[in-house]
Amino acid sequence: MRKIKVLQIPIYDMGGVNSYVLKNWEFIDKSRFQFDFATLSKQPLDFEDRLKEQGCKVHYISCYAEDNEQKFIDELNAILDEGYDAIHIHTSLWRGFLIEHIAMERKIPIVIVHAHSTGVHINNKEERERVTLAHNKNRAEFSERLATHFCACSKAAADWIFGEQIQRDKIILLNNAIDLDEFSYKPDIRDEYRKKLNLENAFVIGWVGRMCYPKNPEMIIDIFNGVCKDVPNAKLLLAGDGELREAVENKINNYGIAYKVLILGNRSDVPALLQAMDVFILPSRFEGLSFTLIESQTAGLKCLTSEYVPKEAKITSNLEFLPYNTKIWVDKIVEIANNPYPRNDMSKDVVKAGYSIREQVKILEKIYG
Repeated sequence: MRKIKVLQIPIYDMGGVNSYVLKNWEFIDKSRFQFDFATLSKQPLDFEDRLKEQGCKVHYISCYAEDNEQKFIDELNAILDEGYDAIHIHTSLWRGFLIEHIAMERKIPIVIVHAHSTGVHINNKEERERVTLAHNKNRAEFSERLATHFCACSKAAADWIFGEQIQRDKIILLNNAIDLDEFSYKPDIRDEYRKKLNLENAFVIGWVGRMCYPKNPEMIIDIFNGVCKDVPNAKLLLAGDGELREAVENKINNYGIAYKVLILGNRSDVPALLQAMDVFILPSRFEGLSFTLIESQTAGLKCLTSEYVPKEAKITSNLEFLPYNTKIWVDKIVEIANNPYPRNDMSKDVVKAGYSIREQVKILEKIYG
């Protein structure tokens, strides 16, 4: 039987979109579907060899459309000449609709525009405002003629990408689902990793993500500094990297709390690191819908996040939304430290909320055909 060929575009080395796409590839029915990937990355993708071993192709596009439109068109058409039944376009903001136009003109049967964010990922305020204005202008020109399917990871992401241009009953919400076996609470791994990281007697505040403007990592340091005054055995575990790492390290050093902070960089053992934590915090400025919040709740962690994160992220009783006030965050964490909670397997709640990858991938298979 001929497999249905799906092109995933664009893909990079890090981020929630990559987690989403690679997890779907891991669990999709490979006897029926074949994924290929297109990236604008200037460096080889870290996971390229693994994908190639599984029969996938990784296509490199050498430029952005806004830098050299004709070259972009030529390179994308050369990729599409290989024959795809579906193109899954992952979108965080609008700079234009060139991929969509080309896909529809070539009459690719399934053209999916998938909303993954709710804001502009740029640290510089002036540039962020300029890009936001351009995004809003482009969004107003989007139409149903530019895709066959419209998807989003949350209602807020749908609003950000589609605005009023697409009727809500035509938008499919695709949950950022996870592998429950990988993230469910495991006491033995918790003990192993706390010993491995010298955290056996610590109250561990944790965070996982990219150190960038939307994730607001500098506020994490402000919060932790406040907690240290009331929780002497507090430790902070940071897993991730990014353009704000230097600013984060400077703030840590200025507070004089470096001996209490572990900055681990990008890690492949995030499920185990979550087991070692006692509370997970995510004071993001905005999110499409955070994978790490789903993973942390599954691991039985108490989770605190900002009021700007989509409410769909609350899939268990373990998550609480807090206003943008450092003192409120400090007080809440101190309260948790002084009142230990039972750590439980939350898998049933996660399945009920629709965040099991084994179930969600079936929805995607129906869309692809």
